[in-house]
Amino acid sequence: MGESFSIHLDEITDAVREALPGATFKAMEHLRQVAVSKTPIETGDLRASASVEPIPNGAKVYYPGPYARYQHYVLDLRHEEGQALYLEQPLVQETPKILEIVATELRAVLD
Repeated sequence: MGESFSIHLDEITDAVREALPGATFKAMEHLRQVAVSKTPIETGDLRASASVEPIPNGAKVYYPGPYARYQHYVLDLRHEEGQALYLEQPLVQETPKILEIVATELRAVLD
């Protein structure tokens, strides 16, 4: 009988799982920067409140409080600087860049 051969992806899977939170944190930091540039500004507090927070297996962009939600979703507000949907619109526009950042970070782990 011949010798057996097998490939175990456990090490690769473990490396990707370990790297994923950092990769998504970096990608969400990019999204936060773009979103902040579109966030309505009156005093600057709303822009300054944006943060990237770790979550299980990833990260999220976070704006605290009901004021942030109000400014985001009420479409008929007039903003001298910034816009409504200041987080959602950049997410849609920046998805290719976000995926590129994650892919680059994961490739670095696998090289």
